[in-house]
Amino acid sequence: MPPSNATTTPPEAIAAARSNLLLDTLPVSAVTNAMVALIAVAPLSSSLASTGLWIWAAVMLGLQGMRLLLWLAWRRSPSTATDTETNQRHRRLRLLRGTAWATGASWGAIPLALFPADRLAQSMVAFILAGISGAAVAGLAFDAWTSGVFIVSLILPLAARLFFTGTPMTTAMAAMVCIYLLYLAVAIRRGQSQFLQLLDWRTRAEAGSARAQRQARLHAVLAQSNQLGATATHAESFYTAVCAAAVDSGALLRATVLLSSVIEPPKDAAAPPIAEAAWREGRLQFIPRDGVTAACMPLRVQGRIEALLCVEAATLPGEEASLREWLQNLGASLERGLQAIAQRAHIERLQKLYSALIRVGEVVLQARSADEMVAHTCNTLAEDTQFHAAWLAQPDPDGAFHILARAGEGAVQLDHFRVRLNDTNRAPLVLRVWDTQTLQVCNDLLHDPHMLPWRQTLAHYRWHAALAAPVRRGGALWGVLVFTSPQAGAFDDQTIGLCEQVAALLGYGLDEFDVKERLSQLQRIEAHRARHDTLTGLPNRYALEQYLPAVIERARRQGNAFALGMIDLDGFKRINDTWGHSAGDRVLRELTRRLQAVRRQGDYLARLGGDEFIVVMEDLNPLEVHGQFAHSVERLRQAVAAPFDIAPNVQMPMDMSIGIASYPIDARDADTLMRLADKAMYAAKSSKSQTQG
Repeated sequence: MPPSNATTTPPEAIAAARSNLLLDTLPVSAVTNAMVALIAVAPLSSSLASTGLWIWAAVMLGLQGMRLLLWLAWRRSPSTATDTETNQRHRRLRLLRGTAWATGASWGAIPLALFPADRLAQSMVAFILAGISGAAVAGLAFDAWTSGVFIVSLILPLAARLFFTGTPMTTAMAAMVCIYLLYLAVAIRRGQSQFLQLLDWRTRAEAGSARAQRQARLHAVLAQSNQLGATATHAESFYTAVCAAAVDSGALLRATVLLSSVIEPPKDAAAPPIAEAAWREGRLQFIPRDGVTAACMPLRVQGRIEALLCVEAATLPGEEASLREWLQNLGASLERGLQAIAQRAHIERLQKLYSALIRVGEVVLQARSADEMVAHTCNTLAEDTQFHAAWLAQPDPDGAFHILARAGEGAVQLDHFRVRLNDTNRAPLVLRVWDTQTLQVCNDLLHDPHMLPWRQTLAHYRWHAALAAPVRRGGALWGVLVFTSPQAGAFDDQTIGLCEQVAALLGYGLDEFDVKERLSQLQRIEAHRARHDTLTGLPNRYALEQYLPAVIERARRQGNAFALGMIDLDGFKRINDTWGHSAGDRVLRELTRRLQAVRRQGDYLARLGGDEFIVVMEDLNPLEVHGQFAHSVERLRQAVAAPFDIAPNVQMPMDMSIGIASYPIDARDADTLMRLADKAMYAAKSSKSQTQG
């Protein structure tokens, strides 16, 4: 017997199965009853009036003909458990059962109205009716109602007629018929139980298959989400692609991502209550109902809820836990994708800022006047950067700020800029800079209560964040350079530092028109900073991305191979957490010194960030590439083997994990090589953790 919590067939599916089986057995049953009826006429015709007998035979044949017509009409449209016409299905089942009962009642008419007086004919009739009863049980046991009514309407009249005939022989036959009726009842009960058990087995098999297919679809969606997260460049397109993949694959009925701005005040009336609950409580909301589960979970980036994933999924009994786990995994995949997108966007913004900084330096060097320098600087900052607009303001002798230069979206509104040094409202950033003589930042202009008078205009032009930097000339505050961005929170430490450098560079240019050499040197310094890590002095990710295409082209042209290794220090986070970031910085500088000491001449060493480094080993023999870079890897490991000075009189041994990808064996483009090396490095780290565990 199946366990009590096993999947069972729902009543609608049982009714549909019975209806289909009754329909399938109908032609055999009708033909059998018709033929046996014709055969029964022979023993009855000798002892009964032919008129009543032939009327009975005609009724029986007509009834079976009608059953065959029903079969012909319905055979191409079997009943299903999902049929929307529930009443029609039940009417069909009742009609099939009714025709079966009518057939049994027709046979029961023989002992009631056409029972022969001859004992041999009586025995023959009893034999025929018993055989018909057994055949009905054999063919209709899956439907207790149909087979039971058929047998009762046939056997009870026969038993009664035999009993009331009153002869010892007919009385004995009546007793045997009653015993036979009990036997048939047991057979019907057993057949009914077997039918339901087989139906439950089939239902569980179908449910298991459906679950397996569903799990396969769910895992495929997770894999596709991970792949999309590794390549997507915009969060909105990433959301759309993942939701479309989940719905198109059949894993979900509906999937949508609501941005945090839809839930935050002012709320969108279209936001569902479950989304508001997920936003308010900051956790997954899971509501199963009538085979469909609605769920909504927050998606976080750096601890802040950026969006809500809202889905609807069809669920089978007992599937809620696995669906909940899958949704959490999908949410984690989306968050990883969002972090990767944010990181790539951040790197791209910094690269553009570095490029803009270099171009500003060129503007400063080439400008022929202060006005030209300021105007070209604002144009440069508003072109191909994350800034919507850039402008520079300066107070006139009367204390009223006027705009010296402006560029970008919404900058035209500055023609009506009315701010004075003696204003009582000191909220404008230009006044804050003038008061403090320092850089000022507001990363959320629309929600800053001090900016309420200008909120409507700021929202219209999508000025969501702003930074104002002092521009000094001749050692004194001369003007205020303002940057605006459409993204709240756009000004992080690195961006602030670069904006501050832009303002400083502009000040230098204003101070020294005639010192071209000094500004040229400053440009070279800034260009170097754009490509090198400030802590270790190594090339950074930006420099590496520019370097790899040249290496690939050189290796292709010369027919050589090269290897790209991604290095990660094991346990580095523990040093920062225990001894502080200054100790971690010492370890990274010492690691850089050691790696530079043992690398081959011509090897390229870069720092990606944190404790991740890249080494590029060129001029390898394609036939011996594994042996050559294995030797180099061993030298790198030996460099890390000696303990590091963590603090005074404190040394700690370190180890590293390294992942290798080679050109052209593993890949032929920079992105794939980096991804494969990263994957190999994490695999090495995971293997090491499992071994140590």
